Amino acid sequence: MRGSFFVWAALAGCMALQMRAADWTQWRGSNRDLIVTGEKLAATWPEGGPKRLWLAELPGEGYSEPIVAQGTLFVTGSTGDKKSRVGHLFALDPKSGAIRWQVEYGPEWGASYEFARTSPTFHEGRLYLVGGLGHVVCIDAKKGDIVWRVDSHAEFGGRNITWGIADNPLIYDGKVICQPGGPDAAVVALDIKTGRPVWKSKGLSERSAYCSPALLTLNGRRQVVTMLEDHVVGLDAQSGEPLWKHPHRNKHAVHPNTPVLCGKDRIFISSGYALGSEILEIAGGTVKQVWTDKSSDNHFQGVAFYKGRIFSSGGGRLTCFDPADGRVVYNVEGAKKTSFCITPVGMITYDERGGTVMLVEVGADSYRVIASFKIDYGNGPHWSSPVISDGVLYLRRGKGIAAFAVGAQ
Repeated sequence: MRGSFFVWAALAGCMALQMRAADWTQWRGSNRDLIVTGEKLAATWPEGGPKRLWLAELPGEGYSEPIVAQGTLFVTGSTGDKKSRVGHLFALDPKSGAIRWQVEYGPEWGASYEFARTSPTFHEGRLYLVGGLGHVVCIDAKKGDIVWRVDSHAEFGGRNITWGIADNPLIYDGKVICQPGGPDAAVVALDIKTGRPVWKSKGLSERSAYCSPALLTLNGRRQVVTMLEDHVVGLDAQSGEPLWKHPHRNKHAVHPNTPVLCGKDRIFISSGYALGSEILEIAGGTVKQVWTDKSSDNHFQGVAFYKGRIFSSGGGRLTCFDPADGRVVYNVEGAKKTSFCITPVGMITYDERGGTVMLVEVGADSYRVIASFKIDYGNGPHWSSPVISDGVLYLRRGKGIAAFAVGAQ
């Protein structure tokens, strides 16, 4: 069994290498898996960190990470008071941080933790994003013009959640996936050109739970896999038919981490507030819990499957797990509650607790911290994630966003 597992892991790695380097087209990377391929990066950083190329102050505040596509950096931010918060999409020159254009995409979340929370997804010259009040918006990536906008809560009877809608849109086969949380419409597919509904999750009416869905193949069938307020679920990618579900709820119904494929027909999920992590094995409509670890409760820092291991930040530590049996292989010293991405030269971490950024060589059985520095700009929590594009590291904190030279010389 272990032999077939590692064959599957090698095949998955080869498929990832086929993706185009340089662009970072959506939340958590172009494959939505936190794995960076094709970049030629420096194997170490100078004392005090890599050279900062530029630092910009955005007109709007946000927790979201930027994306980079076709020579432009795109990032969201919101302005106004709590009662009249407005969302903006900013297009920046990635070489200087100068704003090329900006557009208001609609009303934004204005209650607790009111900064903009979602990133756009780039696809064939257009940008798609979901606002904190459930508006799904399509924007022309060159001009900044709004092509269409759908209030998914009004359209599908959706309901907001404690800290505002925070899912980043998934795009495939001419569809935009959003999660209004309405009757028979927990998950909805919209037509990418018009915004009109293609399918709804009939029989599934749970509210959203901050999770950005994944497109995974399980049992030879493409599925939209996401976490809703009470369950992790799988839906047929073409029809939206619910195929299976598994109970998974913490006290706040907060599940921001995208489910990750970690073996043949197996997925890894993790949520904070002491709920912890699970590996599930899917067989048709049946779900089997392979193992669970309540001490590793990943709040929203993300999960990656790399070199046959699971990397997840939970319980105040960044852990490397063996997905075959749940064994802790190692914890990365100095990485506490940290978002990250994994590049050809190592993992880049960005810690919520103090803003420390580290370059870490990570293997299947060991690790080595190579270099580190601290973010000294911006405002609010360190809740964004590191982004790599064309040899440049982008890090955002509140209104502050900066670019660092990490390419090989």
